[in-house]
Amino acid sequence: MKLGCSTILYGGYDLDTALKGIQKAGYEAIELCAIPGMAPHISCDMSPNAVREVKAKVADYGLIIESIGASGNPFKAEGGGEAPFVKLMKVAAEIGAPALATGSGGKSDDEASFKEVVERINEMARIAADLGVKISIKPHVRSAVYSTPTAIRFMGEVDRDWVGINYDASHLWRTEPPEVPEESVRELAPYLFTARIRDTHEGHEIPIGSVESQIPGRGGMDVPAICAALKQVPGLEILTLEIVGAKEFALDEVQRVVEACKAYLDTCVT
Repeated sequence: MKLGCSTILYGGYDLDTALKGIQKAGYEAIELCAIPGMAPHISCDMSPNAVREVKAKVADYGLIIESIGASGNPFKAEGGGEAPFVKLMKVAAEIGAPALATGSGGKSDDEASFKEVVERINEMARIAADLGVKISIKPHVRSAVYSTPTAIRFMGEVDRDWVGINYDASHLWRTEPPEVPEESVRELAPYLFTARIRDTHEGHEIPIGSVESQIPGRGGMDVPAICAALKQVPGLEILTLEIVGAKEFALDEVQRVVEACKAYLDTCVT
């Protein structure tokens, strides 16, 4: 299994800095973030020339694009026109990204919200099919899809050719009731398009832990067991580090975190 790193860890720095740091740490792939306010390394409004430049830049660093991080890009446009998410799907197709990773949105345990999410994602799936880009939905705390049961229900109501699951154990760890993430992998395996890895605090509180507690091996989750389960998922070739909270860190501190994660994860995936 290859290791990837989300550019969200370098959210306070430009794309060149992110790619240089990720390559230096030895990762093979990236989640290329288009997350307003957190990691705007690309945007839905990029010109074709800008898209080509980014594609070439990633290749020059010897990295591959596992997905585009599309969280925060609305599914509906304000005042008409194309929705930012739709425009970003077109960027993904041009740049050669196989998937967009995002959350479902909506409210947990709200039937009307869940149905609205399914309808919206199926609308996006029809566009995704035309473009050849998959949509990978992360079960996320407080969202309509937030747990293994809600993810399985969701996958029963969407187009599974173009919509799948972006697995992140740290969110399932914080559900109510908390899940055993390595067991959840086996239930969700048929639906996984992409996967994220980080640790989190030993408690199951909803707020994510500090950056230090998100470093794999320094929190409460059994990261080796989670990685072992993910290695058994057919077709899942890349596991991507995603840690939030480092945007204001000095660059050398970001790099320390990125390299510490790589050193630990190497012991889990090889």
